[in-house]
Amino acid sequence: MAARSSTMILSRALRSQRTTQMPRAASRLYSTSVDGEKRPSIVGTFYKTFTRPVLKVLLMATLTYQIAYWTWTKLEQDEIRGEKSKEIEGLEAKVAELQAGKGTKA
Repeated sequence: MAARSSTMILSRALRSQRTTQMPRAASRLYSTSVDGEKRPSIVGTFYKTFTRPVLKVLLMATLTYQIAYWTWTKLEQDEIRGEKSKEIEGLEAKVAELQAGKGTKA
């Protein structure tokens, strides 16, 4: 009989209990938001606000640097070419002068 009473107690404990289900809105009266949406984090808001402007500034700075660098390189190459062409003209004139002097002596 003790086994039977313990079995009955166990079956009562394990039997599914019927609970009245509360409406979802009623169970969340303590909540601050009805939809359950979280507030965006401060860090996320910061990056959402400032990522695009920072990227634009970095892109413009890189573009400005590249344009200045290419312009500087072009001007420097033009200057070197001008110096080389003047040097070549001077050497050609000297060669022509030496050839003219050598031709008159012979």
